Amino acid sequence: MIQAKHLYKTFGEGESMTRALKDVNLSIREGEVVAIMGPSGCGKSTLLHVLAGIEQPDSGEVWVDNVPLHEMKDGELSDFRLANMGFVFQQYHLIPVLSVLDNIALPLIARGMSEREANRKAKLALEQVGLADKAKHFPVQLSGGQNQRVAIARALVGQPRIIWADEPTGALDSQTAEAAIGLLLKANEWYGTTVVIVTHDPTVASRAGRLIRMDNGRVLPERGERHA
Repeated sequence: MIQAKHLYKTFGEGESMTRALKDVNLSIREGEVVAIMGPSGCGKSTLLHVLAGIEQPDSGEVWVDNVPLHEMKDGELSDFRLANMGFVFQQYHLIPVLSVLDNIALPLIARGMSEREANRKAKLALEQVGLADKAKHFPVQLSGGQNQRVAIARALVGQPRIIWADEPTGALDSQTAEAAIGLLLKANEWYGTTVVIVTHDPTVASRAGRLIRMDNGRVLPERGERHA
């Protein structure tokens, strides 16, 4: 479903240049739960952003469901992400002036869904993450773990084919982190959603079905392990 071919990505120029990706090749099958691990600064978040079409590679190809993301313009990429992808980030990226319900409904409304139907689906998503009673609250009124569950509900609400999670548990305690990862795994179980998680946490990585290791901008050869 996701294929990367000879990806290169650099930031900066001259002495300050950082080679974030160096000839990265990988494939992710539909319905997989994949964890990407590696030391800080190894390029794992950059890889996720390039695979998701948030950033363009300097060279190389990214294919998602036979669609060449590397050839698409910004507007096309935005529409494709909106229709096919959900995102969960460490810092939640919720809009502070919108209620919890409105934050979750927003991507559906952006896709052209009526406000009434978007709110109905948003309420169902809130129920799935155990926050049905927080619909009218604002992000500032919630704990960090609750905000992350709202962010996961927003990612799930459109039943996307892919969820990208960049350090989704980095700001959470271990118990709350376990609950957050459990919600992502349920999306995979319920809908067959492909889930790609960038993490530094071995406990989180152990929940994935497949582990991709990175170091110094490169994907390391896989060891063939598969987790339960």
